[in-house]
Amino acid sequence: MYAPQFHIAPRVYKLLEEISAIREQLRSSLVKVPWVPSLVRDAMARAAWGSTAIEGCTLSLEAIKGLMEGKAALGYPDRHVRMAQNYLDALNWLQGRNPSQEILEKDILHLHKIIAEGAADDGPIGSYRRSDVRAGLHVCPPWRQVPPLTKDMLGWLNRSAGELPAVFSSAILHLRFVEIHPFRDGNGRVGRALATWQLYRMGFDTLHVFALDEVLLENRAFYIKNLQRVQVEREDLGGWLEFMAEAVLETLERVQKRIQALGLPGKEPLSLTLRQEKLLRLLRERGPLAIREIARALRVTPPGAHYALKPLLRAGVIKTIGIHKSTRYLLS
Repeated sequence: MYAPQFHIAPRVYKLLEEISAIREQLRSSLVKVPWVPSLVRDAMARAAWGSTAIEGCTLSLEAIKGLMEGKAALGYPDRHVRMAQNYLDALNWLQGRNPSQEILEKDILHLHKIIAEGAADDGPIGSYRRSDVRAGLHVCPPWRQVPPLTKDMLGWLNRSAGELPAVFSSAILHLRFVEIHPFRDGNGRVGRALATWQLYRMGFDTLHVFALDEVLLENRAFYIKNLQRVQVEREDLGGWLEFMAEAVLETLERVQKRIQALGLPGKEPLSLTLRQEKLLRLLRERGPLAIREIARALRVTPPGAHYALKPLLRAGVIKTIGIHKSTRYLLS
């Protein structure tokens, strides 16, 4: 089984401490609609913009936000519009996945199909490459080795990766995937989407408000250089993990600033439990729900669901419609 080996510089531990502190501050921040939906939309747009722009997509951030609102992106090449829309579709698909489920080979192939359909230079779409390729200076593994190498990577991901910090497992998955280069085109986009998916699965971004790809775009040359240091120059993985930890920290700091910009003066912070975070996601994704529907989704009794709802109702995050047995709960 794939077993990554690396040495960590002392500075990386400090980065992980800073990441943990800011992440906890974000979790404990005042959650008030339209905070959550607006931050999710903003993060999705920035992620799609960053990841596709790294690959040459010319759509602006505002144009991608327009796509999310159903507006046409006029004046851009059709293929670039498709790249951006596909990435948004991929993020929507990932956000709907059960975080406790393993990532399987069929998931990788399906993710590539979503991302690359109509937006790849070369095929096949949703299938492994059947020719040898290079990615810049990196000589990729022979095509016959792609299926076993990918399965080996997934074996590590679904069994051993959980023992590492989420920042590390996400970064290693990202690196290993683009090293294998399973497809003719679209590997970078799929690799970055997988890295995001791993952060979701590990509970690192439970509300889906982070957009790491934006930071990678702004540091594109350094991002590619750090990939090459491992792939081509065979340097230790520790340097790549340090770079990605820095990128995650920068991403979190930006999210924190956006939350502060959306702040509601005079309101007391509301610390959310994991169950309440799940409840907010549930209402955002499914709309108004009855108390028994909420209880089933949270796997608690109706009184337990009421207990989770009460602080959110008092804070005005959630409101009700209907009365008595027809009462439904929804985001304010």
